[in-house]
Order: sequence, then C-alpha cells, then structure tokens
Amino acid sequence: MDIPKQLLVFVNPASGKGHALREWNKAKPILDKFNVKYQVIMTQYQNHCHDYLLKEDLSNVYGVVLVSGDGLPHEAINALYERPDWEQISQSITIGVLPGGSGNAFAKTLTKISQLECNSESCALLIAKGITRQMDLILLEMPQKKVVSFLSLAYAFISEVDLGSESLRFLGGARFDVYGTWRAMFQKKYEAKYNNQQMIFRYFLAQKIPYISDNYLSAPAAKIDDGMIDVQYLEAGDWSQLVKLSIKQYDGSHVEIDEQGNIKSKGNWKYEKVKEYTFEPITNCPLSIDGERYPPQPVKAKVLSKILKVFCY
Repeated sequence: MDIPKQLLVFVNPASGKGHALREWNKAKPILDKFNVKYQVIMTQYQNHCHDYLLKEDLSNVYGVVLVSGDGLPHEAINALYERPDWEQISQSITIGVLPGGSGNAFAKTLTKISQLECNSESCALLIAKGITRQMDLILLEMPQKKVVSFLSLAYAFISEVDLGSESLRFLGGARFDVYGTWRAMFQKKYEAKYNNQQMIFRYFLAQKIPYISDNYLSAPAAKIDDGMIDVQYLEAGDWSQLVKLSIKQYDGSHVEIDEQGNIKSKGNWKYEKVKEYTFEPITNCPLSIDGERYPPQPVKAKVLSKILKVFCY
C-alpha cells in the first residue's frame, strides 16, 4: 500500500526571539484548510534537523519546511546535499520556509519574488498551493569540507556584525542595527586574497539571493536562478564610506543599475556578478556562511545552477 506523501516541518523554538512556534501556529490553519499532511519536529539540539534529514528514510516526504531564521535552512539543505541519494532528493523534495528568526532573508526573498508580504501566512500559502521553482546554490569547497550556500559568504565588517550580534538575538532583526552601529565606531582593516589578488577590505559579501535579512536589500541585482554570484566589497578607505554604504543597503539604493542591467561600481566599492571565485582570509576573522560561523580558511566558490526546488511563484 502506498504511504501518502507529507511535509516534514522543523520548528526551532530557540530561533530569533523564540517566536518560531508562534509563527508555526499562524501557518498551521492554512495548511489544514488545504488538507496538507505534515509531521512536526521540534528541534532539540544544534544539528538535530541535519542529523534527521541525513539519516532518515525520506521516501514519503515531498517537502521540508523550516520554521526559523536562515540557520535552519542552511542546516537542512546541507544535510540533503550530503546524502548519497541527493540527485533523486533534489528532484523529489521542495524546501519551504517560515520567518521564525531574526534574519529571515530566505523567507523575504521567496515572498518578494511571489509578490507577497513576508509573513508566515504568505509562506504557508505558497507551500499549501505547492507551486515550485528551481534555484541555484553556491558550492563552497574548503580544505576540510564542502558546503552549499543558498544565501551568502561574508567577511570583514559584515561577518563581525552578523556573528558578533548573536548575544542580541532577543532584539530580533534590530540586533544587526544595534551591533553594526557600535562596530562601525571601531572599524578595522581586513586582509585577504580575492581571486588570488591580495587586498585590504573593510567589507566583503558574496550573495546568491538579494536580501541578507528581511529588511536589508544588500544585493538588489541578485536573482535566485541566474547562474551568478553577486560579489561586493569595499577596499580600505575612509570609514564614512562604509557607514554610507550600510545605510543605503536597506533599500538597495547603493547600487546603480542602467537600462541594460549593467551595475556601476563607485570608487573603492565594487559590485561584480561572477560564476565562481576564490577567497582566502589572511586576517583572523571568521567567515559567515548563511549566517553560520566558519573558521577563516581558503574557499573556492562556484554556482550549482537550478539545483534546489523551493516553494515560490
């Protein structure tokens, strides 16, 4: 007898302000209205979701829904990618998200593309209707392991703000503003090699999707399925450049795009669309990959084109 396929819903009760369960309770009635079958798993420890998706039989699962910020999607997508049956899984399982954390860049991107508000009800509607599309991932090869990224790799100021603000999670998305303002007053210079060229950075960010949080349009030219990585960086210069850049990134006005889609870089600030790149930190500053902490180490990055299914118009 065939077993009906279902969603696996992972809820991270510790995410953001601890409101993930509240967001799930907003989404649940919509899924019930559409008679969607699902199994809910409350994560009990770090990498609980990863361990489950890596080892369990997923033959009766058609979608994985993550109720959290952007950390749980990173965990889930990498678990699926590490499975020996990844090629089959990538065609049969679709990823959905509900905004239950302090960043919520993934949820913001998918709802924005779908012309919906970024909230749990909108995300639940996308999931319930079962509309899917393919998106790219970025393969990051490091000396000891490979990971896939759906969001970004950050270094220098942006990495320190992302990772250094962990203790302020109770503030929700405002944690980035508060910590970023404080950190901007004590700026450092960071040395690294980008595509084998040694440079001094204040800011380095390579993105796959346009948002880095639900209110921060840092890469307005980025598309989830264009086969490109949007890389922007600020070489060492006056500290005020970084402050102005950070303020304008709320609405994406730091980027000038002409009618042909060409992007205009300004002075020490560069914006490039690439299919691959290499990056090697020299200054002892951690890497932030999809908001998760990784030790500084050489990275080779390349696009994996349209390899992940997501609930999105």
